[in-house]
Amino acid sequence: MDTPKRHREIFGIVLALVGLLFLLVNNGLMWFGWGAIWPAFPLLIGVFVLKLYATGRKPEQLFFGLLATGLGIFFFLFSSGAMSWGAMGTLWPVILLLVGIALLALSASGDRPLPALVVGLAVVIGGVFGFLATTGVLGARVLVPIVRLWPLVLIAAGALVFYQARQDRLEAVAMDRRARQDRLEAAVMGHTREPDSKPVSGDVSDREI
Repeated sequence: MDTPKRHREIFGIVLALVGLLFLLVNNGLMWFGWGAIWPAFPLLIGVFVLKLYATGRKPEQLFFGLLATGLGIFFFLFSSGAMSWGAMGTLWPVILLLVGIALLALSASGDRPLPALVVGLAVVIGGVFGFLATTGVLGARVLVPIVRLWPLVLIAAGALVFYQARQDRLEAVAMDRRARQDRLEAAVMGHTREPDSKPVSGDVSDREI
């Protein structure tokens, strides 16, 4: 089956299910309200984008799909009552971990993995330190220098992204220049090449005489 048509079929099914859900909730036919089920929307979007990645293999689809799915599951634990919203003060670093994991997956699937790898590792480390801070494992003596100096990670990541983008641009310019030079050389060779001469039958007969 054609892949774009398959994607439209899946999107149509998801759209119909969302419409059915709206209809049931708005008419009081469900025992829960929007406050409990809203995380289902980023979850469904994430699953759909991951399905697109399974066929398209675009790195940004993997990043957004993993992030939306993870955030949907995380917030659904709170909205469904499985966990108290008061625990968010301790568990908020999970969001950083989800972003970092999505960036690491992006670095593993992309053509230019280094910037995503550096930023992903930095965000994961930030999430780990966030957990240590919210659970009281790290004291103020350790946290204060981290809070003051963490922007250095962003500076390093920005410099790395700038360097990578500049290298890509220079490579593209060099390739374009080589392509134009090759076309020019091919044109010059085409003009200077002499056509193959073939003997005329009359000349051959005269020489034989």
